Amino acid sequence: MGVDPTGAREFYAALFGWRFRPEGDRGYHLILRDGEIVGGLGPAPAGPRFGTAWSVYLAAKDLDAARDRAAAHGARVLVPGVPAGGNGRLALAVDPAGAPFGLWQGAHEEGVVLVDEPGALSGAVLHSPRPAASEDFYRAVCGTSITAQQGAEARWLPRFGVTDGAAFEERARAAGATVRGPGLLSDPWGAVFGHLELP
Repeated sequence: MGVDPTGAREFYAALFGWRFRPEGDRGYHLILRDGEIVGGLGPAPAGPRFGTAWSVYLAAKDLDAARDRAAAHGARVLVPGVPAGGNGRLALAVDPAGAPFGLWQGAHEEGVVLVDEPGALSGAVLHSPRPAASEDFYRAVCGTSITAQQGAEARWLPRFGVTDGAAFEERARAAGATVRGPGLLSDPWGAVFGHLELP
């Protein structure tokens, strides 16, 4: 995820109650909430020059084929395919509008296990200056329909579930986060993420 994994683990543990389980010897950790996998955290696979950011990975049954489709439709491939311990393989690319994204081919049936609960992923939003073109790109690469939102900066934005949005933002600010807009924050290292108040 970024350039200070130790600090990030402390920050997000305080914010979401996450625990971290080391995987392999390259500094990668699985993120656990109530013992279930909610994500991963570690050094940026594309190198520290890319700074700190949340990466959204899209599932691929055949990583190489999906990567080749992405490249054929105008993506810039940064990491063509590397193993992630014994859990699977990943690739990183930038779509034609400029949004970084990942592709993930898991070695197991399950990936992220816990979703749509407090402290877990509750969706990801694609912002694009050209929403229709971005929707066409991901339909061609992944074979599924998405809805992109108009935005000056192209990016995938993960959103995590919370029980009380106002209380969460107050706690996040106290831990060093910056509120960037309604439901939108950045952590102390600049990684942007959203939160969604769950019923």
